[in-house]
Amino acid sequence: MLVFVIALKSPKISTSWEAVSNLFERCIKSICNQTYQDFQIVVVCHEKPKIEFHNSKIHYLEVNLPIPENNIQSRHLDKANKLLTGLAYSEKFSPSHVMIVDADDCISKHIVKYVIQNPHIPGWFINKGYVYREGSKFIYLRSKAFSSLCGSGIIIKYGLHLKLFKMVFTIIKLPVLKTVLV
Repeated sequence: MLVFVIALKSPKISTSWEAVSNLFERCIKSICNQTYQDFQIVVVCHEKPKIEFHNSKIHYLEVNLPIPENNIQSRHLDKANKLLTGLAYSEKFSPSHVMIVDADDCISKHIVKYVIQNPHIPGWFINKGYVYREGSKFIYLRSKAFSSLCGSGIIIKYGLHLKLFKMVFTIIKLPVLKTVLV
């Protein structure tokens, strides 16, 4: 089983909670569109978003963490704390792998199937992917270092996830996912 973990920002630091909620809804719809249904979604948030889409695979963890200050370091710390909380909660599903997904990203509908078909692989970083800026007329393929740009570019075997936060790819030697999963 693959568990997707999403850290959702607080509405108190959002310039538009409606926009955040709309992007998040698009994100979870893309996750729930998987061709293989062996997955769960853990969303860690201060407050549940106001969305119309519901699915039994989505689990909301409302946390009472301090609201981050308006600086990048505080926001990164908030996101890291939420992700660690979500990863710990994921254990109840006995996942083979976990994937951290940014709340505004869309993912391929083939990811779960690919991961389940390759359970022996410790993880992947996605080297190629599409980049879209909300409101733009353009989308482009980033063919190198996609996972360093996008927070949704890494899948890792559960149990190795703490190493993800330490960024020790030189030790784990994660293979590049060679194809763009579309």
